Amino acid sequence: MCRRPFLPIVSLLLLCIFSLASAWAKAPAVPLGLKVTPLGVNSFKVDWTDNSTNETGFELRVGLKGKSNPPRFLLIPSSAFPVPDKAKKSYTIVTNPLAGKELNFQMTAYNGATGFEVFSNPTPIVTVRALSPSVFAAPTKFKVKILNEFQMSFSWKDNSTSEYAYQVEYKKGKGKWTLLTTLGPSISYGLIASVFTPDTTYSFRVRAYKLNPVVYTPYSEVVTVSTAAFQAPGNLVATVSPEAKFAFKWKDNSLLEEGYELQAKSGTGAFTVLGTVATNTTSTVPVAVANSNTDYQFRIRGFRTVKNVKVYSAFSNVFSAKSSTFIKPTDLVAKVVDDTSIKLTWKDLSARETGYQIQFREAGASTFDLAGTIAANATTTPVYELDPGKLYDFRIRAVDSVGYSDFSQTVQVSTKDGITSALNPQISLGYSFDYTVQSSNPANLTGVTVTGLPVGLTYNPVTRKITGFAKTEGQTTVTIVATYSDGHTSTRSLILKVGRASPIVAQTFSPVTVAVSGNSKVSVEGKFSDPDTTSAARFVSSLGTFDIILFPEAAPITVDNFIDYIDGAKYDNSFIHRSPLTTPVIQGGGFRYSQAEGITEITNTGTIKNEPGLSNVRGTIAMARVGGMVNSATSQWYINTASNDSLDSIDEGFTVFGRVATSGMAVVDQIRGLPIGNYTSQTGFSALNELPVNAPTAPDTLDPANLVIITSVGPAPLLIYQVASSNTAIATASLNGTEITITGVKKGSTTIQVKATDLDGKTVTQNIAVTVP
Repeated sequence: MCRRPFLPIVSLLLLCIFSLASAWAKAPAVPLGLKVTPLGVNSFKVDWTDNSTNETGFELRVGLKGKSNPPRFLLIPSSAFPVPDKAKKSYTIVTNPLAGKELNFQMTAYNGATGFEVFSNPTPIVTVRALSPSVFAAPTKFKVKILNEFQMSFSWKDNSTSEYAYQVEYKKGKGKWTLLTTLGPSISYGLIASVFTPDTTYSFRVRAYKLNPVVYTPYSEVVTVSTAAFQAPGNLVATVSPEAKFAFKWKDNSLLEEGYELQAKSGTGAFTVLGTVATNTTSTVPVAVANSNTDYQFRIRGFRTVKNVKVYSAFSNVFSAKSSTFIKPTDLVAKVVDDTSIKLTWKDLSARETGYQIQFREAGASTFDLAGTIAANATTTPVYELDPGKLYDFRIRAVDSVGYSDFSQTVQVSTKDGITSALNPQISLGYSFDYTVQSSNPANLTGVTVTGLPVGLTYNPVTRKITGFAKTEGQTTVTIVATYSDGHTSTRSLILKVGRASPIVAQTFSPVTVAVSGNSKVSVEGKFSDPDTTSAARFVSSLGTFDIILFPEAAPITVDNFIDYIDGAKYDNSFIHRSPLTTPVIQGGGFRYSQAEGITEITNTGTIKNEPGLSNVRGTIAMARVGGMVNSATSQWYINTASNDSLDSIDEGFTVFGRVATSGMAVVDQIRGLPIGNYTSQTGFSALNELPVNAPTAPDTLDPANLVIITSVGPAPLLIYQVASSNTAIATASLNGTEITITGVKKGSTTIQVKATDLDGKTVTQNIAVTVP
């Protein structure tokens, strides 16, 4: 109980704390074998054996002989000794000068918090005599022993009996002397110093000093030594493990490494890094190396970081070994699923793989292609996107991050018969489409159905052809179903993208050899083509230029008629004479204007037959005609500025015979946005109603200067070409029309890029290989 009556509360608390601390702390065992060695008139080396496991320090008692119970000299905490701690303890103390005097030494161990220590029994008193006389002289026979890359030990002859301590100084190469450490009055020391680096030359010296006042002896002799190099690991051994793995062991010869880098190579190839391991590691678990049944060589080296740069030790010995087998999959089986897919199954016998690699080829082919990879531990997979009615070879192998197993056996399987024709054919607005549904085995084909065709295309089940003209731009998905004599069907989606095709390479350029300062001519004729443009007309107007891509296949009579008017220059100096509010079109081809003659009608050459079929969608051009009279078109045309498909069903429909190229619609839309006016009859023809005028508002009286004049109409170039040399220091290129001139500059090789751009702004390129010998 911690009760004391009539004491103040603070005193009571202190007494309770003291009582508790004393109760908790257990007295340690008494130290054993106390030995004291005089080192000088004022220094002693104290040795003893620690006999306890719970002490927090030791109490050293020192007093002159003749006095009982020597007084406390100092408390030595357990932290003053190296870790891991050892039972044998040694400590050096410095006293006042006591030359020739006898002293009593005694020691106890203690445990507990400061101020509340519990002490062991004291050791027997040990009496020693301080050395005499008092001598203060420089140390001699100074020696430095290199222990490893950065550790060393020092020793010297102690010629003093009154020193307080020693100063050890060092310098690197021819650098300045620097204090390394201060050591007590002993004669031999081991020292670990972080200032030392491997394979470096250092110089050392030592001197003694004492205090009150500070006095130094002369320096000892200078000793120059070099630290050991960054030591390479040794005794590397690689032990073969199952599935092309190796376990590694080696000897750690360095105290500086931050880790180890393991390298491997096979055959005559170069060593490559296999991986790294942490510092002080001397073995690894089995590591996957690469291929099975392969001869390998291994080596290892240490690494450390100096000023953010990784430096390496030399390599260990090279160890050679052959890898074991990376177990391959077996029992591969292939089963047909349908006309484009099969299913593979196999046995997984490996514990190493991170996945499987599937390879295939058509039977008889010389090389395999990659069908895909799948995850580890799988034993089955489908293979898609095969061709119908073909015999294939399949094989499989296990794979991980560093290598492959051998392949399984090769198996064969044939897909079912099916549709083999292309499913994304080229189809362009205004051009005829002719597509045959093809089968891998026509003899076993019992029927083909086609559904979902766009307007303008039809299917003939006898010839199995889809033909006609697509009426509008856009994408349509057509379903084709083929039925075979064994009862199975093959269903495919035919994607018809009616649009604007890009130009293509029709013929490749031949290589060109040209002398230095010489020229070579190359024509671009026939080298490119535009699938959706075989003829075009260029309209130059007072508001800008626009091109018309013609559809001679869809409307051959109309296109011939239109070109006849162009060739006769009858559209030159014509004007846009109508832009009705109720119908989104602009109309021309009816009237011309000149200062000499004023407004006159274009003389037509007679009516032509109507050729309906294509739809009046935005951007298309069609022939105007008299209402109710199907075959009444002559010279007048109109351009749809928005969808006008309602015209497709009026009197059989109107003849669409072309479309405005992409960039030209900006000019057409500008004309459509002009104000319109109605003007009185002119001599020889009816009134000009809904006439677009190029003015802020339509004037009451027509001013010819406000007319939208078509100054000229002529053929448009189907492709525009550009050329560029990839290295003008070797050869240059210039273009004149469709002829390229290549000029040699200096010896070497380069390429000339030729780019073709169609009227819709789409491009294609190909290169000319050029050699300047």
